[in-house]
Amino acid sequence: MNEALEQAVGRHPDDEATAVLLRVEGPQGPWSAASGVADLTTGEQAGLDHKFRIGGVTKTFVAAVVLGLVDDGLIDPDEPVERHLPGLLQAPVTVRQLLDHTSGLADDSDVRYNDTPWFLRHRFDVFTPAQLIDLALREPLTFAPGTRQQITRANYVVAGMLVEQLTGRPYAQDIEERILRPLGLTATTLPGADPTMPAPHIRGYENGIDVTEHSPTIHGAAGEMISSVPDLDRFLTALFDGELLTAESLAHMFRVPDVPYVRGGRAFCGAGLDSMVLPGGTTVWGMAGVVHGYLSGIGATRDLERRAVYMMSPRTRGTLRVPPTVQSLLTAALTPGH
Repeated sequence: MNEALEQAVGRHPDDEATAVLLRVEGPQGPWSAASGVADLTTGEQAGLDHKFRIGGVTKTFVAAVVLGLVDDGLIDPDEPVERHLPGLLQAPVTVRQLLDHTSGLADDSDVRYNDTPWFLRHRFDVFTPAQLIDLALREPLTFAPGTRQQITRANYVVAGMLVEQLTGRPYAQDIEERILRPLGLTATTLPGADPTMPAPHIRGYENGIDVTEHSPTIHGAAGEMISSVPDLDRFLTALFDGELLTAESLAHMFRVPDVPYVRGGRAFCGAGLDSMVLPGGTTVWGMAGVVHGYLSGIGATRDLERRAVYMMSPRTRGTLRVPPTVQSLLTAALTPGH
């Protein structure tokens, strides 16, 4: 396995990435690697303790908090969001449909998040949740709620707003109290509007521009968090082991609706976790994060026999959540026989 993993990690910096971090746990025990530099200017070597922006992996934390509120009896996954946020969506979208991306809310990714010129112009602006979802709410629903699936950042911005409505406090506080403190995740933070990153950290680049520092409010509850490989591995293990949720609520995360995905094929997202079938037929569950300057992700078999956490600092921003290089990493890390 080590030879396949070493080949998948590669040597960096190169034309594709400045750094790659990987931690794997499997039948043969743990394996980890850090390739490349944390900073192109100083040449500081990348290490597994370096922090990075986790982007969409934030959604898994938010989903766990929402389902924790289900455990507390504050909300039911099949009740309409409008009951708690009246007038916001003006559509019969349920809590579950937010979490598994079957709400029908429009996707504005190409207008904002995937548009590098827009990002560079606005990367230090401070956005409210209402501003983050305004484009999505101006458009009619892409499909009737529950009939198809489409990953949309607006779903999790609304989920963050829902947590705050139910608890009367910022969703960041619930993540800290329900997950970060109990699990001792001291390298994981919710920076709010602070554009800086705690040391030590990996710097992120986009087409030769250092984009490490930018306003996390651009991403909000869909992607603002910062973490590290060890912290994400601890979170992944605790989540799958049932340390954070009851068995009933945890089961929602592994429940994929039987509907089409809008770009072809079938749905693959549960409530805060995505499923992916690797070559050879192994199904893994996790989440990928694509944010300016960073690609990251968590993934494991349901029984945790195999699990992986990765981070890649690409030279250029792509639109694929799991590009070929990451697919190679996950295949080498999680496929039996590799």
